[in-house]
Amino acid sequence: MSLILVPLDFSDCAPNVMAEAVRFGRAFCARLVLLHASDPPRGLPLTATVQPPTGGPPRTVSSLLRDDAEAHLAPLLAQARAEGLRADALVVFGRTAQAILDAAHDEGASMILMGTHGRTGLARVTMGSVAEEVIRHAEVPVVVVRTKHHPGCAARSCASCELGRSEVEQAIAAEDVG
Repeated sequence: MSLILVPLDFSDCAPNVMAEAVRFGRAFCARLVLLHASDPPRGLPLTATVQPPTGGPPRTVSSLLRDDAEAHLAPLLAQARAEGLRADALVVFGRTAQAILDAAHDEGASMILMGTHGRTGLARVTMGSVAEEVIRHAEVPVVVVRTKHHPGCAARSCASCELGRSEVEQAIAAEDVG
């Protein structure tokens, strides 16, 4: 059975990517691996203990980020399974593009299906393009789903969207800067 790796952020565009992943999964009778690659702040080790933004006892950065990502992936995983597909979730840590490439290799992916916000110009220079880096270095085909801006989104356009981080990821990033 082939395997499609589906990297997901937590932006409002993730459901569009998921819909395409389900379509491709059906077409290729493939198993989906829904991946969230968390890129924690460089100055805050995964073993550091922080106060959860929702309260409760202090926890390690890695356990907070993993639990948060798994909670965000759970409904998408349920959606894929409800569509009759075999699907699993995977949370990894590291620089996003490299983490996706490593997961594709480690999981034996036949394809990577991912979204892009379509940044251009200065936004692309300052924020980078994860999709572009994955395309350049992937050893398997990469299908890129161009996300579409919708009026309810807080970002002015997909090109300037920074909403792919959950509240916990934003709180962890804030811990790093004090």
